Amino acid sequence: MSTCQSSALSINDIRSTAQAAISILAAAGIVSCLVGSAAGSEHGISRTPNDVDILALSETMTQAELKSLLVSKCPRFSLSKPESNLHASYSILKYSIPAPQLMFCHVDIFLPGMIHLPPIPHDRIVYSSQTSLPVMPFFPILLHKVQAWIAHRDSPKERARIKQSNDVQDIRELLKIAVSAHNVKLGEQTWLPPWFLQEAAEGVSEYITSHPETADSWTKVGFFVDNS
Repeated sequence: MSTCQSSALSINDIRSTAQAAISILAAAGIVSCLVGSAAGSEHGISRTPNDVDILALSETMTQAELKSLLVSKCPRFSLSKPESNLHASYSILKYSIPAPQLMFCHVDIFLPGMIHLPPIPHDRIVYSSQTSLPVMPFFPILLHKVQAWIAHRDSPKERARIKQSNDVQDIRELLKIAVSAHNVKLGEQTWLPPWFLQEAAEGVSEYITSHPETADSWTKVGFFVDNS
């Protein structure tokens, strides 16, 4: 997932960026929701996200078209080539935050199926009690965070691998919330696509191997843990 240009971005910066993007998509008739760490923050994790990741539930527009839509509707959105590859076929979407000093927040727009993200039925989207922002439901956020941990662990890029510590912190907090507050269970998530649940089971197994101290919590939310 993308990263912001500045670590000084506040949670309010992240939320205002998300609100701007989601409002434009909604005005165009496109249902969307927060995913990634921005969604995790709305669900209760303590770490301030570095970026805004949005799942757009569009069947007619491409990722590039959705980014261009945001740029065309708000001058604070802009597109640029990644500094590491000025000849890349894709562009990075940024949102400018002018005060107290000019900063930029990166925004990634994803479609279902990208980076292991499942389609979310419109009536399953939840709305943050703090901001009213639309958010992917809690359980798939937890499971998708494990997929992010695997992707960062296996990445050949050092800047991706160092994100594992953030992933572990987020997963630890989300697991605690899952057990203590939400009391969610794997068996109640049959609305999620089978491929996503299968990937989740495999990912959780890998995660437990690396972090066996979490096995009890995963068992409590319904995953089978092989103690042999």
